[in-house]
Amino acid sequence: MIVYLYLEVDLSDDDADLEDVARDCGHTLSHPQLLDWDLLGVTNWHGHACLEFQLQMKATVAESDLHQLISDIQVQISHPAVSSSRTMLVSDTRES
Repeated sequence: MIVYLYLEVDLSDDDADLEDVARDCGHTLSHPQLLDWDLLGVTNWHGHACLEFQLQMKATVAESDLHQLISDIQVQISHPAVSSSRTMLVSDTRES
């Protein structure tokens, strides 16, 4: 099953651009049901500039369980300009 994750990123460097972060960052995602992922780029989700990931899950995820994925999935972004990040949404449809 394909789902989409939207990750808001706070930048500590005023000169940094989220497009540059998306292109240059390292990223690790971890969840027992996660098979693979792909960073699709930057998107605007309800006024929040977010990194958009496409996730390949092992099994179909019920819509009620998508909300649980927000807190269960572990996401690490490695880039010197990133001070913090938080998962805004996990959806079975692409929001952008």
